[in-house]
Amino acid sequence: MGVISTIFGAFGFGIGIILGLVIGYFLFIFIQSSDVETPEIRPLVDQDEPALQRMFPEIPIWVKNPDHDRVDWLNKFIELMWPYLDKAICKTILATTEPMIKEQTPQYKIDEVEFDSLTLGSLPPTFQGMKVYTTDEKEIIMEPSIKWAANPNILVGIKAFGLRPTVQLVDLQVFASPRITLKPLVPSFPCFCKILVSLMEKPHVDFGIKLGGADLMSIPGLYGFV
Repeated sequence: MGVISTIFGAFGFGIGIILGLVIGYFLFIFIQSSDVETPEIRPLVDQDEPALQRMFPEIPIWVKNPDHDRVDWLNKFIELMWPYLDKAICKTILATTEPMIKEQTPQYKIDEVEFDSLTLGSLPPTFQGMKVYTTDEKEIIMEPSIKWAANPNILVGIKAFGLRPTVQLVDLQVFASPRITLKPLVPSFPCFCKILVSLMEKPHVDFGIKLGGADLMSIPGLYGFV
């Protein structure tokens, strides 16, 4: 009797699954929710500018704004020069920061702070476009759109109280649109007296920090605070 009950139970279970799938399929096909609205389909030429920018947020700025010029030649130049620029920039950073660090560390009871590794990575910044203003003054005003999704490896060792933890900066992202002004223009090299740099809008900066190999940004609340 137990065997027969088991057989009928398994048979009923299989029939129930099949019937459930069939009924669910027909309900899904023939019964539609009244809350679902048919989307309005319009050609791209009929869309306004804000709608197009929402649909294509990552297109270059020279596509969205005709007054911005393409600077592919500059991106190619930076790409070829980046291995050398990376080393030169890192040497400048070391030469500038090491004296400052040695001067400041004693007051914080820190024995030593040194760079175990310093490289900006293999990915150079790119210029998405550039706008140049024409004025009546003796000056040149440029507004480049810069995007940099870098893979740096900046590893700093901190020695204090007999310990030496390391702090690592990784996955750097910088999106900025600075305004660069060269003024006044003069007839002697480099043909301008000073450079003024200002930000037209708040830049987007994102990065990761590791302490001893552990990702600090995974700590709840810390990412938003930083």
